Amino acid sequence: MKKHLGFASGVIVGLVAAILIVFIIGGARYFGFVGLTSSSSDSVSSNLAITPAVLSKLNNLNKMIDKKYLKYSDDLQETPTVEGLYKGLFESLGDPYSEYYTADEFKSYNTSLEGTFEGIGATITQDPDTKEFKVAALTDNSPALKSGVQVGDIFYTVDGEKIGDISLTDLVSKVRGKKGTTVTIQFLRGENREVVTLPIVRDSIDAVTVSVNMLDNDTGYMILASFDKVTKKQFDEGFDKLKKQGMKRMILDLRGNLGGDVDVCVHIADALLPKGLIVYTMDKDNNKLSWDSDDEHQLGMPLVVLVDRRSASASEILTGAIKDSGTGLIVGTTTFGKGIVQDVYQLNDGSAIKLTTRKYYTPSGNNIHGEGIKPDIEIEFDTDKYVKDRYDNQLEKAKELISKM
Repeated sequence: MKKHLGFASGVIVGLVAAILIVFIIGGARYFGFVGLTSSSSDSVSSNLAITPAVLSKLNNLNKMIDKKYLKYSDDLQETPTVEGLYKGLFESLGDPYSEYYTADEFKSYNTSLEGTFEGIGATITQDPDTKEFKVAALTDNSPALKSGVQVGDIFYTVDGEKIGDISLTDLVSKVRGKKGTTVTIQFLRGENREVVTLPIVRDSIDAVTVSVNMLDNDTGYMILASFDKVTKKQFDEGFDKLKKQGMKRMILDLRGNLGGDVDVCVHIADALLPKGLIVYTMDKDNNKLSWDSDDEHQLGMPLVVLVDRRSASASEILTGAIKDSGTGLIVGTTTFGKGIVQDVYQLNDGSAIKLTTRKYYTPSGNNIHGEGIKPDIEIEFDTDKYVKDRYDNQLEKAKELISKM
């Protein structure tokens, strides 16, 4: 079970062990191996960053480093890292969703999809305005929770190293580690930004991405924390459990769900929606790829979906399909607005790239990137009431509405 930032109910359960990469991966799909070869042609596409002129300049810069550079501290690299050049190429795109993974980072990424992680049991998000990294959720009985980490804590240092201008992936790699090892993290806490130093012993964490319970004799409540590979089985099991318990109405909670695997999202959409289009994508060459629900499965009962500003990517695909098909009522606040898809390609040296390749569109043809999905019923989450009385006003509104459907 997890404690969430901004809202939560006692049954909200979520992801990971300080490894949240879905914040900027939401919608990513893994397409296998790609080999890199050099071209013998002198003609270079204008879309390419590495032109012959750039290669010539890089060569000259490298020579200057070799000839003049003084390594004045043992803390500095002996030689420039090639991996830094690769990462810089993707950073030059200015796209926060595209990046380069070293072989070790990609191995960690793949491990994160298996459902068991070695880490501290905290979900990390990055504030889009301040760029600070915050603890968004804590797994029950996790090392982080036992050590005193609190939702909302801001990462300040990891093992004495200040958090500078790094990516979420880089921070995750610093926080994660083998079971039994210790990581010491300093957090900034509260309005006064008090520095709190906490040594945390890493452990194995089981990812629980789906939580269900009956709110009354008729109303089933399901929380989807992400769309990971493990989510597919957990959804099926949770959905069957609710139906066996007599569910005649369903509230689906996607608040704080930052996205994940498109195919997992489509599997869940197919279980809820009538036959028809779920989502389609368009690439730079206007090639269309679409996903449809069949006529074998559909919810067939009143549905209310809870969303907020952190419902992103795959969450928005599902929300958009439900809204456009008229299958359910959307309640909460406007969603994040991530209407693009990233594909992940592994290179032949074990490294990988994540690259924005397509825009996606809801069944009615809307691309919601930068805009999000506006709920049918708008209601802001009352943080003060939740903190004081654990009163979730958005969930209570959903219960009120669904009782009349």
